[in-house]
Amino acid sequence: MSGGTEDGDKGSSALRTFSDLAAKLLVSGGLLYWLLSQSDLATFGAILQRTEVWLFVLAAGFFVVSNALGACQWFLLLRGQSLAVSLRQAVVFYWVGVFFNNVLLGNIGGDAMRIYDMRRLTGETSRAAAATFMDRFVGLFSTCCLALGACVFVAEVRRPGLLTILVPVFAGLVVLLAMGLSRRLGSSVQRILQRLLPARVSGILGELRGNFVVYRHKAPLLVGVWLVSLGVQFSRILVYFTAGAAVGLDVGLRYFVGFQPVAAIIAALPISVGGLGVREGVLVELFGGIGVEESLAFATSILGYAAGILASLLGGIAFVVRRIQPVDDSRT
Repeated sequence: MSGGTEDGDKGSSALRTFSDLAAKLLVSGGLLYWLLSQSDLATFGAILQRTEVWLFVLAAGFFVVSNALGACQWFLLLRGQSLAVSLRQAVVFYWVGVFFNNVLLGNIGGDAMRIYDMRRLTGETSRAAAATFMDRFVGLFSTCCLALGACVFVAEVRRPGLLTILVPVFAGLVVLLAMGLSRRLGSSVQRILQRLLPARVSGILGELRGNFVVYRHKAPLLVGVWLVSLGVQFSRILVYFTAGAAVGLDVGLRYFVGFQPVAAIIAALPISVGGLGVREGVLVELFGGIGVEESLAFATSILGYAAGILASLLGGIAFVVRRIQPVDDSRT
């Protein structure tokens, strides 16, 4: 009887996963179709045909730089959890995660792969999850800081609709950070969760929070990680700046500093496949506000995305060649 229930749960989970993926594909496909229908296809094709290949390759190179910095950022957070991992191993695992996030459409995310590989290496799941969650958090926080800074210094970004998204996101991140690092506030939230959630789930979350609090006593580490994260995000901006240069978009770097983080924040919403379609729509709208032709802005965004996919293929190679020495099960 329990076996039938378990099979039913697995079937329901698989159906939900498929439904979620199908819905995201529909959103991405629908938005891309709408953007294409609003563009002059002949002009769009001509723009892509005159792409400067070397600049496109350079854009992919900037994405490689951003991932190298991202791997260092994650490595610092892992060492902050006292996990025995070398920089080389962290770089390999990080690239595998990037590959799963950006290239594959399956239900195994790159973050899950990073945690899984760390689990195989060290036997630690909760501490690896805490470091990976903090890695994601810092990245989103840095992007939000850049986006809000752009709203202050770049008038074309300062729109009520965008601020209604960015300000609540930033406030939510600050509250989340406070709950994670404050023992008193975190304990209060944990007691509430214990009443609302099954014991096993609340226990896992409690252990994760306990490992998250470790960073409370490592302020210099967090500041260093944040600075590295700003480098990661600026490298991502250079990806799109160079992709724009490849198709002849010459509007100045400051607009990319203003627009790309805003697009990244909105594209992070879990409503599409890798933000595809959402990011393009936001960039077309923002660049249109300074007089950039829709086809040119769309081509810039597509090329920037393609540069990221190209660079992410290195993670596929890392996935094939990586070697992990499993820990002894008696240690878990």
